[in-house]
Amino acid sequence: MNLNIYRVALVNKAKEEQTLSLFNGENDLLEICNKYYYSLRKDRIKYFDARGGERTFSISSKIDFLRIDRTLITSFDSAYTGEEVCIRNAKTNNLNYRVNKDELQSRTLFSLFYIPKNSKYGYVVFESKANHGVKIAFERGFQSFLKVSGYEDYRLIMTPTLNYNYLSNFIIKGKLKKIRLIENVIKKDVQLTLWDNVSSNGKDIREFGLLGNSDHAICKDELYKLFFSKLNKNEKIQFRDNYIVDEISFEMNYKGASKVFYIKERNSMRPLIDVSKDLVYVEGEPTYDSMVKASINLISEILGNNLLDLSIAA
Repeated sequence: MNLNIYRVALVNKAKEEQTLSLFNGENDLLEICNKYYYSLRKDRIKYFDARGGERTFSISSKIDFLRIDRTLITSFDSAYTGEEVCIRNAKTNNLNYRVNKDELQSRTLFSLFYIPKNSKYGYVVFESKANHGVKIAFERGFQSFLKVSGYEDYRLIMTPTLNYNYLSNFIIKGKLKKIRLIENVIKKDVQLTLWDNVSSNGKDIREFGLLGNSDHAICKDELYKLFFSKLNKNEKIQFRDNYIVDEISFEMNYKGASKVFYIKERNSMRPLIDVSKDLVYVEGEPTYDSMVKASINLISEILGNNLLDLSIAA
């Protein structure tokens, strides 16, 4: 099972981040979210994807609201149309049922939402399944619910949250596959003046070739140090003494999984973590308790609590 983790913040019209447990001096965002979840049980959200296919977002599972632990746990129903699928008997391969293009294909995705007391940030975990991303539907639906509930002056912000303990071990134990050196470029027809600040409107991307095991190890060591260094957004990156670039991305492979890293543009990275080995399975399905425990452990690591040893982090 793969999990995505996002940090949740709430800002007012002045773009000031709010204390979530008392965001307007009175209300607790966790209580509001619980009401939002129950609204999804009553009325599903319907929308269309970029291909014109219908999608729905709802809840039909139980909702566990743990007030003392400040945690909300449920499973979202994500469904979409647009593909024809044949359901066959596993033993005989005979056709049991044909799913038409206009029928909704639904999946349930585990989720855990944690908002610490007196904090400006909460953390929401979503189970990841192909073709069933729920982050955007969750975010837009919650924002709409805030508006109709009378909190139109507040905006929900969700950003990918990276688990650096996990990422560190991924680099250390993984195999380096690709390195891309990226330079920001400005089109020739853009004229610069003394007073104008012109941002780059293109990228020159070069792929760096690895020569052998020694070169692989040296590059990986240097990329590791760069990834965990603190670089300003506009600061140039020096790589292998020969290259000075604006950004570097590199791809690692570990245990059959691939992940693309960025030295500076961290928001471009997917906050995806494979927790399969941490789960308990019954008849091939992960148990509810083990999914809750895995989610809490990941959030604890991000908050700096109960950090795992690097040898077992990934």
